Amino acid sequence: MLNITDDKSQLKQLIEKKAQHPYLLKFIQKPSLDEDKLLLLWGLFNDVDVKSEKRDQYITSTMLVQIALDTHEIVSNSGEGLDLPDVLKNRQLQVLAGDYYSGLYYQVLATVGNVEMIRILSSAIKKINDNKIILYQQGSIKDVQSLLTTIKAIEASLIHKLASYYQQPDWSYVSEDFLLLSRLHAEKGRYLTTGQSIIFDILRDMPSGCSAGQDELAPQKEEQVRIRFEKCLGDARKSLERSMKKLVKVDDDLKDRVKVLMEQTASIANSYVKEG
Repeated sequence: MLNITDDKSQLKQLIEKKAQHPYLLKFIQKPSLDEDKLLLLWGLFNDVDVKSEKRDQYITSTMLVQIALDTHEIVSNSGEGLDLPDVLKNRQLQVLAGDYYSGLYYQVLATVGNVEMIRILSSAIKKINDNKIILYQQGSIKDVQSLLTTIKAIEASLIHKLASYYQQPDWSYVSEDFLLLSRLHAEKGRYLTTGQSIIFDILRDMPSGCSAGQDELAPQKEEQVRIRFEKCLGDARKSLERSMKKLVKVDDDLKDRVKVLMEQTASIANSYVKEG
């Protein structure tokens, strides 16, 4: 049974403690907690009529699902070294860890006896996995709006499904806009540090209307990709500003985090100028 807490940091510690497994931690990375989603869940559940004990259990269950999804996501898909015993063992343990965290969320909800919550989270998991297939299936996304809708589904379905269940549409909009903007910044960081980003790859595959010669085509198209991405960031920022205004109560920590994202987005043009 989880302890009841009115402090997000304490709840975070309880979730991390619940997710710890001594054997797994000998071989794989400690699971990380998505603090943005924890902030949103805390805000949602403090806006609905749910007792503190059940709130903590529901948030913990949802975060364990997210940990399971994130753990499965980082299983290496590279063919290099897959036949090596250590690499194979690591991959197997990574999959096992994801399954273990999934089992934990069932366990927590079983103590509450809430079958409906299990159904809601299972539905969200299916939607997330379906949209991950769409995202990584080459050529399946043809336009920017479809790309952003897919990203929103991957990042926000857990919270969106819960907000819909509790009839809190404003939290659905905020979670989608907030997590889309956060994901876009993460992809921007990957692009700048490694040159690799699934979102940039998809934008690059979309028709660009570029009519330059072969020698000029690559740099011109890459610039168009950057411009498209920058517009996605700007539009997501405006959408988050609008949705945040609809919330009656906003936790100070969430306000601060949103402010950081807004400031990052406002300064994004400078990074492109410096690169040029």
